[in-house]
Amino acid sequence: MKPIKDYLNKKSIIITLPSNIKWEDYEKELEKVKDEKECLNFKVPFLPKVQPDKVYLCYKGNVIGWMKCCGLKNGEFDCTTTGEHWQGKFIQRTGEFHKITPIPYKGFQGFRYYYDE
Repeated sequence: MKPIKDYLNKKSIIITLPSNIKWEDYEKELEKVKDEKECLNFKVPFLPKVQPDKVYLCYKGNVIGWMKCCGLKNGEFDCTTTGEHWQGKFIQRTGEFHKITPIPYKGFQGFRYYYDE
């Protein structure tokens, strides 16, 4: 198994999907943004200083894949799946979800930078 550093570059971050979210439900969200016409928003307490190229997803103790980052947003939106209104700071992702061989990684809140030096 490759270590996490083999997948990430200097402009990558990792986010953790809450464990109470069912993967089957999340796959529906991923399908909606696959064509890059819409984006997924991930709420964070503060925005990264630089927009990352890739956003890796940690789920239930493993990094399982990545998506292209399409923006950083300070604003609000209505979720098209739940109808819930959100406001704050968001990391936006779009396009295909690229699965990788799961890499053990402890979950956390917010996001983490990864610098491969």
